Amino acid sequence: MAILPIQTKVDLCVLPLLILSLLLAGLDKNALAFAAVLGMNKDLGLHGQQYSWLGSIFNIAYLFAEFPTSWLLTRLPIGKYVGTSLILWGASGCAMAACTNFASAAAVRFLLGALESAILPSVIVIMSTWYRREEQPLRAALCFGPFSGIFGGILAYAIGTLRAPVPTWKLIFLIYGGITIAVGFICLVVLPDNHDKAIFLSKGERDQARLRLADNKTGRDTRKKWKLSQVFEALEDGKYWCVVAFVFFQSITNAGVTNFNPLIIAGFGYSKQITVLLAAPQGAVALAAQVIAALLALYIPNLRCLLWVLSCIPSLAGTLVVRYVSVSENRIAALMGVYLTGFYNIAWSMTLSLVASNTPGATKKSFVSASIAIAHGVGGLVGPQFFLESQKPHYQLGLGAMIVSLIMMAVCGAIYGTLCIYQNKARDNLGETVSPLPAECYSTEEDADRESDDKTDHEMHTFRYTY
Repeated sequence: MAILPIQTKVDLCVLPLLILSLLLAGLDKNALAFAAVLGMNKDLGLHGQQYSWLGSIFNIAYLFAEFPTSWLLTRLPIGKYVGTSLILWGASGCAMAACTNFASAAAVRFLLGALESAILPSVIVIMSTWYRREEQPLRAALCFGPFSGIFGGILAYAIGTLRAPVPTWKLIFLIYGGITIAVGFICLVVLPDNHDKAIFLSKGERDQARLRLADNKTGRDTRKKWKLSQVFEALEDGKYWCVVAFVFFQSITNAGVTNFNPLIIAGFGYSKQITVLLAAPQGAVALAAQVIAALLALYIPNLRCLLWVLSCIPSLAGTLVVRYVSVSENRIAALMGVYLTGFYNIAWSMTLSLVASNTPGATKKSFVSASIAIAHGVGGLVGPQFFLESQKPHYQLGLGAMIVSLIMMAVCGAIYGTLCIYQNKARDNLGETVSPLPAECYSTEEDADRESDDKTDHEMHTFRYTY
C-alpha cells in the first residue's frame, strides 16, 4: 500500500500529459478531415488526389524524422524534448490557417509531420520508465485511446457554431494549435526527464518509484550510450518484425478511419454539421471497448495477444458492412459498420503496451519505438492513396485495403504471441528462474540499479516475455 500514493501521483501528473499529447496529435490528424468537410478543399482549390497527398506528405516527413528521433531519445532529456516538440508543432498547426493553396498547405503539413514524430516513441519510452508491466495495458489504453475520434467531431461541430471573421475550418487549426502550445509549456515544467527530476515526488518517493519498477527489467533511464549491438539484436528478433508489420497494416486502416470516415459518412447523405457529430460515436464505442479490454488484461495474465487478435474481428466486420451494404437501402446499417471499425484501436494499444513491457535496453527501446513510428508513417503515407477521388464517397479500393490490413493485423498478433510462448519455454529449459528477487524486496537503489544496467532481454536469461 505504501507505493499506492506514488502510482497515484504519477497517474495525476505524468499520465494526463501523455494522454493530452497523443490526443492533440490525433486531433491534428482528424482536423484535416473535418476541415475538408467544412470547406477547406474548396478554399484551397484542391482537386484530384491533392487532399490525399496532404495526408501522405505529413507521413513522408514523419517517416524521415524518425531516424534522428531514435538517436535523440537516448541523448536529450525526454520531458524537455516532448514539451519543445509540442510547442513547435502547435505553432505549425496554427500556420495551417494562413494557407491559401495546395503548395502552402503541403509545406505546413510536412513541417507538422516532422515535429509530431517525437511524440509516439517518447510516450512508449516514458510509459516503460514509470509503470510496472501489469500497469501498462490500462495506461496504454488511455494514452492510445480514440479520444480524438470522440472529441474531434464534437469540437468541430462546436467550433462550427462560432461566429468569426475567418472560415470555420481555419478556426479548427487555430484553436487546436493554441492548445497544443499551452500543453507544450506545461510539459516543459511538469513532465520529468527521469525519476530524479520528478517535481511532484519527494526525495524518498523518487527512490521508491525506482524500486517499484525494478522487476520490469526494462531500465529506468533513457539517456544511455547508443549501442549498435542492441539495434542488431532487435533486427534479428522475429517479434520486432511482427510489430513493425502490424503497425504498417494498422496505419493503413487508421488512415482510412481518420482521414476518410467523415467523408464516407457525408456520402451517406447527411449535412455537414450532422456529419461531424455522427463521427463521434465511433470513438466512444472504441474507447469503451479498449478500456474493457485493458481491464481484462490487468486482471488476467498473458491475455494481450489474444485481445489483439480478437479485436480485429468486429473491425473487419464493420468494414465489410460499409463496403458491401447498400447505403440507399440501409443507411443505419452502414453507419453502424463505420462505428464497428473503431475496434482496431484495441489491437493498437495492446501492441504498444507489449513493446513497453518486452523491450529492455535504452538503445533497443528507442530503436524499436522509432521503428514503430516509421512503420506508422509508411502506412499513413500509403493508406490515403487507396482512397481515390474518383471513387468518392464509397471508396471501394480504400475499404478493400482496410479489409486486407485488418486480416494481416490479426495474423501478426497470432505470430507474436506464439513467439513469446516459444521463447519463454526455451528460457525455462535453461533452468533460470523468472526473477532472482521481486521488486518489493529491493532495499537500496544499488540493488534496483542491477536491472537498469542497460541490458537487453537477450542478455538477461531471467527475463520473461508477457503476451
